[in-house]
Amino acid sequence: MTQIIEGRRTEFAIDPAILSLLPEQGSIELQHDAAGKVHRFHTHPVDEILMIISGRLNFMWDGGERIVGAGDTILLPAGTLHQSEALDGGAVYAIATRPPVQPTTETSTYGENELSRQ
Repeated sequence: MTQIIEGRRTEFAIDPAILSLLPEQGSIELQHDAAGKVHRFHTHPVDEILMIISGRLNFMWDGGERIVGAGDTILLPAGTLHQSEALDGGAVYAIATRPPVQPTTETSTYGENELSRQ
C-alpha cells in the first residue's frame, strides 16, 4: 500500500559537487558496493558520470585500469566497455546519467533564399 509520510525537514545538505552532476532532466543514483562486489564488463547507451564518495574501486575500461577513491570523478561516454570492483571496505558513489551529446547540424536556408531571389 502506498504511504506518504509527512516530513518535518525542509533543508537537506547535499554536497554541491554531487548536485552539479544532476542533469537538467534526469537523476542521480547513489550506489553502495560491498567489498568484492564486481560489476562485470558492460556498456551503457547513455553517458555516465561517477563521483566516488567513500571507499575505493578498481575501475577498468577498454584500454585502461585505475584504482579510484573518494573525491575522484569518472567521465564515461556512452558505449564505453567498463568494469568495477569494490575494494576493502566497499565503496559509495554517485552515478549521474544523461543522453549522449549529439552533434548539432545547423541547416541554414539563407543561401538558398538569396539564390531564389536572384
